[in-house]
Amino acid sequence: MPQISTRQEYDLTPALNYSGAKELLKSPAHYFQYIIEERKDTPALAVGRALHAKALQPLEAVNMYAVAPDVDRRTKDGKAAWETFTQANAGKAIITQEQSEMIDRMDLSVEAIKSANQINFTATELMGQVDYGDTPLKFAIDAVGADGYLYDIKTTEDASPRGFKSSAFTYRYNLQAHFYLTCYNLLFRERLHGFRFIVVEKSPPYAVAIYELGATMMSYACEDFEKACKLYATCKATQTYSGYPAEPQVIDVDAKVTTATTINFA
Repeated sequence: MPQISTRQEYDLTPALNYSGAKELLKSPAHYFQYIIEERKDTPALAVGRALHAKALQPLEAVNMYAVAPDVDRRTKDGKAAWETFTQANAGKAIITQEQSEMIDRMDLSVEAIKSANQINFTATELMGQVDYGDTPLKFAIDAVGADGYLYDIKTTEDASPRGFKSSAFTYRYNLQAHFYLTCYNLLFRERLHGFRFIVVEKSPPYAVAIYELGATMMSYACEDFEKACKLYATCKATQTYSGYPAEPQVIDVDAKVTTATTINFA
């Protein structure tokens, strides 16, 4: 049950991760598309990576992203300056000066709430691969706290309780928490107190909050996790990646929004 040292190694490891499990719970067809499609970079992803680098690996952040110079690339001098910059920073995420200032402010908010709650990270960017029965799992945990919690840093437009609750349902953050806690326990044979999210807004005043999901949401995550593992095993065994059921389905207000539709394999 090895740890993984680089992101490239993580990406190449053939195992189910949290993001893949989310797609499986939509349908195996969504999961298949997830594993074959090329990941496209976006400004939001670049900002997220840069914040994680600054907050979790500050000594290495300089090697992970670079701030673009303010040059006019329509001019000869501007083109030359840009070419020199890109060559010197090949392989790094490129962000603007405005984004850099935003990341600095967000990082200050994260550090402030960590200090207020006496949170100290004993490990960051912890990646590994474990086996859950016959299902290989891989994980990338943001941070391990000395207080016995795993931590994940989220950037968002709305870090209020209402806003985060909505995001938690939409993106199945309860599944992420259960997935990572299970993997950590399997790797280190150590049960932690729980999983917490440090959520920071991407606009002034860069408000930040810490959230832990309740017992009901976490119980739904346990069901979803088991279902995703079974779907993964079935898909691998049959090489079948079906979509949504063809037959009509009934949707009602009392349906558990975090559970997946049952997939019937042919």
